[in-house]
Amino acid sequence: VETDHGAIATDYVVVGVGPWVKQVWEMLDLPARIDVTDRQGQTHSDVRMWHYQSLQEGTLGVDPGLQRTNAGRMPPVIHVDSDRPLYSDVDGRLITDRMWGIYYKPDFHFGGIQGGAAPVAVERDPDEVAVDPYGPESPDFVVGTAFAPMWVSALAFCQRRFSGTLPYYKDEPSGGLGCFTPDNFPVFDVFHQNCYFIADSNHGYKMIGIGDLVSQELLGEPSALLAPFRFERYRTGELHPTSNSPFPWS
Repeated sequence: VETDHGAIATDYVVVGVGPWVKQVWEMLDLPARIDVTDRQGQTHSDVRMWHYQSLQEGTLGVDPGLQRTNAGRMPPVIHVDSDRPLYSDVDGRLITDRMWGIYYKPDFHFGGIQGGAAPVAVERDPDEVAVDPYGPESPDFVVGTAFAPMWVSALAFCQRRFSGTLPYYKDEPSGGLGCFTPDNFPVFDVFHQNCYFIADSNHGYKMIGIGDLVSQELLGEPSALLAPFRFERYRTGELHPTSNSPFPWS
C-alpha cells in the first residue's frame, strides 16, 4: 500500500473510510457505474455506484441530564418517523405535511441534546463533490437555517419538555456528508482477492458489530449475516426492501 508516509507491505487491506469510500473505490479501478437488477427482475443500466447526501445534525444546548432514565441511566438513541403534520413550536405555522423523521440523544461531549433529521440529497455530480474539508469545516455541507426550527419543533412534538427551547439551539456549523450505495444499504465484500470493503453507506454506529464479523471472515469463517450485503446483489436482484422511512439508512 502506497501512502504519503511511504509503502506498507501487507497481505490484506480492510477499507473502512466512511464518506471517502468513493475515492478508494476509484484507486482500485472499480466501476463508477453499474447495472442494477431490481427485485422485480428489471435491469437498470449505467447506475452511479456512489452518491452523496448532506447530513442534517445539530445540538440543543440544554442539560443533557434531562434525558436520563428514571433509574439515572443513559437512554438509547431515540429515532422517530412520523406522517403527522409538523407545526412550528414557535408560531404554529405548518413546517411540513410530508413524512418526516428525527433522532436524538443526550450528549455530554456536545453539552446538550445532539441529533439530526433526514439527510438532504446532494444534487451535484458526485465527481464534483469535495469531501474535504469534512463536516462543519466545509462551507458547502453544513445545515441551513431551516434545520433548527424544524428539528426543535419535532423534538417538542415528541417530548413536551423541549417546547420553547429553540433559543437554546447552538448556532454553530454542524452537519456532514454521507456517501451512499445505489440502494442505500452497505456493501461488505472482497475485491481484488485481498481488499475487504466495509462500505457502510452511512449506517455508522448502528453496525457496531461489523468489525467482529469481518475479522471472522478474514480468518476464513464466512458470515451468514453479511451475505445479503455482497456487491453481487446488484447483478442478481437480491436487493433489500425499499424503505418507506424518510431516512435512506432505515
